[in-house]
Amino acid sequence: MRSTNDWKLGLWWSLATLAGFIVGLMILFAGLGAAINHFPPFLFGLTLGFTFGLSCAVMQWLALRRLVSPWWVVATFAAWAIFWTVNLAGLLGTGSGVAGKILEGLGHGALFGALLGFFQWLVLRGKAANAQQWIVANIIGWSLGAALGDGIKAALRSEAPLEFVIVFIVSTLILAFTLVRMFRDKSA
Repeated sequence: MRSTNDWKLGLWWSLATLAGFIVGLMILFAGLGAAINHFPPFLFGLTLGFTFGLSCAVMQWLALRRLVSPWWVVATFAAWAIFWTVNLAGLLGTGSGVAGKILEGLGHGALFGALLGFFQWLVLRGKAANAQQWIVANIIGWSLGAALGDGIKAALRSEAPLEFVIVFIVSTLILAFTLVRMFRDKSA
């Protein structure tokens, strides 16, 4: 019976993360994107981080509410807002060409994963015996996803937000697997 609950936790996590991504996109397409299009990069990044950070945080917390406190929302929201503000303010640098974009994705993904993983670990550390795995999984998931997404987008010379879709899929799968392992005994 426990293995059924294990995969259900991973599935709920994955669906919640996907829903958070979709809600963030809907908010942007409903008019927020056009409204912030001419904002300075710092404010554009802050608003983008607020939008996706809050939508993902709330949806993920709904999936995890029996396992973690509502501080999950604050931690997740803060990490997203900080990263996207710094990133879009131009403080992290960018790569060019396929190889440069892959390296950019690795670096940006690792930084975002470390920041998000650490903030969420602050909530998880009293709830799971191996909570430090969450930081490592975030670094791996987000850096691999961003490198793959940025590399594919550069290779295709596409302007579509393909990298966001790829990074969400890769990071969500890695984190769902890690979440199931961390809470194996508590999800029953």
